[in-house]
Amino acid sequence: METCRGDIVTNGLPQPTFLLVYRGVDISGDLDPLTTQVNYVDHLHGKADEIDVTVQDKDGRWKGQWRPQHGDTMNLTIFDGYGGVLPCGTFEMDEPNATGGRGGDLMTIRGLAAPITKALRTEKSVAYERQRLRDVVETVAALLGMTVQGDIADLFFQRITQRKERYLAFIKRLAEETGHYCNIRGAVIVFTTFASIDGRTPSRTLSHGDGSLIDYDMRFQSDGTYSEGRASYLDQRLARTNEHVERDPRAPTGDTLRISGERLESVAHARARIQSEMHFANRTAFQGSMKTVGSATLVAGNTVSLTGFGGYSGTRVIDSSVHTIGRGGYTTTAELVDARIN
Repeated sequence: METCRGDIVTNGLPQPTFLLVYRGVDISGDLDPLTTQVNYVDHLHGKADEIDVTVQDKDGRWKGQWRPQHGDTMNLTIFDGYGGVLPCGTFEMDEPNATGGRGGDLMTIRGLAAPITKALRTEKSVAYERQRLRDVVETVAALLGMTVQGDIADLFFQRITQRKERYLAFIKRLAEETGHYCNIRGAVIVFTTFASIDGRTPSRTLSHGDGSLIDYDMRFQSDGTYSEGRASYLDQRLARTNEHVERDPRAPTGDTLRISGERLESVAHARARIQSEMHFANRTAFQGSMKTVGSATLVAGNTVSLTGFGGYSGTRVIDSSVHTIGRGGYTTTAELVDARIN
């Protein structure tokens, strides 16, 4: 009995499917026999999620009555065929691309999860006085007509300056200086601490020899990692500049990170800044890529437990994932980094 699109069975095997709502209309049925590939790319930090859908354009409708326009919206959901549902979200048309040749005409519909608006792209210079970090993020979100999700550290600033930056670049910089991941998904700014992501219980265990594992590539590197960091801050009580030092015992052979050219407001700011910059550098001490049979659980921001890989085993964060439905079925490729809790 069919209970959802993902329960379709062909030749005794569950078949992955997708639901695409374009301009508010479900066009999945029209697209299904014409679709050559659906890609969904999911990012944890700093990049907008994206989709592209490539279809055969035999009758020219995608160059005519269905011709994509900038500002059109699409909502994509993927069903993995085993009961897993991946709500990819809403995307705004970015680069419609018509191609063709002897093999026929194709249209590729590309979309970004971040709204393409003038407000997001305009550079601004703004000073935020005597505010907590959450207040600043929520102020920016309100200006853009967005909301905020995530666990935000309780940091207070005498002054934060947006220096001729686009709002998204400013929010991304704030995240990277204060120990947070940041991304835009539709009308939501996801701004959340490292611990809220890296400390998650693994959503899945991937074992060596797992039948769903198609291939993998894993490596360790020490280049560009830091064993300690140093930054100057103003000791308000003594009215003098001090130096704060943080060390990462998991990176005993790394370089020393020196944050220079600015004096941070307090030891709390110095601690957060050093830990944040060291975290982004040291998480890439482990880098891995795993391609599996398509899975709705392997998405950016989830953690996975690797077992049976010897010294490469452990808990890793999915930094980005690519979900592809094509003629050959549904696959997921997850890019992994080390899960690190300071």
